[in-house]
Amino acid sequence: MTPIQHTEPARTGEHVLSEAAGSRSRESIVVASGIHAAGAVLAMTADGTYVAHDPAASDGTQIAAGILYGPADASEGPVPAVAHVRDCEVNGTAVAWVDGMTEGQLGAMNAALTQAGIIVRGVELPVGV
Repeated sequence: MTPIQHTEPARTGEHVLSEAAGSRSRESIVVASGIHAAGAVLAMTADGTYVAHDPAASDGTQIAAGILYGPADASEGPVPAVAHVRDCEVNGTAVAWVDGMTEGQLGAMNAALTQAGIIVRGVELPVGV
């Protein structure tokens, strides 16, 4: 008999190692589009909503601005969500960023998150640009 293998999706807040007191690290946000798992790296658009971080973009979404706290399905339009946008430590093995990023793109993402006070632990990332 073949065992059944089940891959569980990322749980809400699974990526969090530590955060500031109260709700200082978290912010209520609006996710503009897409389906995102907890721990997804996000970028802020010009209108203040959030989308998936896109390191190849040139419209501002190439700048990492936070990490999604719980899953969000904005496939049919914008939805409210919560993200870590400052002063926290996260487990890098539970954070999701775009596959195939270059060393420079990973460095830029890490630098932007570090500037916001979001420290990615447990994985080797370039220091920045």
